[in-house]
This record gives sequence, C-alpha cells and structure tokens, in this order.
Amino acid sequence: MKLGIVGHGADKFTVETQAIARSHIRHAIQHYQANLVISGESPVGGIDIWAREEATKMGIPFQPYPAMVHQWDPPGQIGYKARNLQIAKHSDLVLCIVVKEYPISYQGMRFNYCYHCHGRIPDHIKSGGCWTAWRAAQQAWDII
Repeated sequence: MKLGIVGHGADKFTVETQAIARSHIRHAIQHYQANLVISGESPVGGIDIWAREEATKMGIPFQPYPAMVHQWDPPGQIGYKARNLQIAKHSDLVLCIVVKEYPISYQGMRFNYCYHCHGRIPDHIKSGGCWTAWRAAQQAWDII
C-alpha cells in the first residue's frame, strides 16, 4: 500500500498534539501495512516532515513530492497544487491529519473552519492537506 500522509504545518501543533499526530502516523503505517509513505515535504514542517521521519524510523521507504515554487499554481511550475495532485495520484490512500483548533501561539492567517471539508466531516481548521485528500478520494470514484 502506498500511503499518502498530509496535514497541517508544524505551527498549528502544540507539543502535545504533535505527539498525538506522530502516534497516528505510526499507527496508520502499521494498520495499512504501508510499503511506501508519500508526502509533500512542506517548507513549514509538520505532518509532511513527521511522516518522513516516522516512516524512516520504521524502515519504510518515503517518496517526497515537494513544491518547487511556494505558490498555489504558478504557470509552468510545480507549486502546491501540482505537488498535491502528485501525492493524490501516486497514493493508494491519502490520510490527512489536522487539529481542531489553533494553538494560542499561532500567528498566521486564521479561518473559522476548513472550507474544503465544511459540511462533510466535523469542523476543524483549514488545511491544504484536506484538498489533497478529497482530490484523492475523487480519483477513486469511477462515475459513468
């Protein structure tokens, strides 16, 4: 199983929620018997980097799909959108790990909820990883 693991950047986690996230990553790798872990090598750290670290500790190969340009969809370049599509395309399953609330220390842009997921699953704060997970799910459907 090629397991994609995506989610929030490190700044959205506390020490406690990071430990929980890493535990979820390890459990998912074991549960799904992953023989390859895929993620995005986010420049802000977090789930992408922890997925690599945990897979490496467990002796599971890791395939990164980094964005070459830190923009959503720059013409002719691999930005976040193209990177996320690569993760969705090359994964058998994409797991998105997010937190429900911002930590008190968070200084970035805030959203009241994740607009990718609102109305589909319980509310949590926005993550581009959710876009990737929904895109992977759409690829699994064959509607004729």
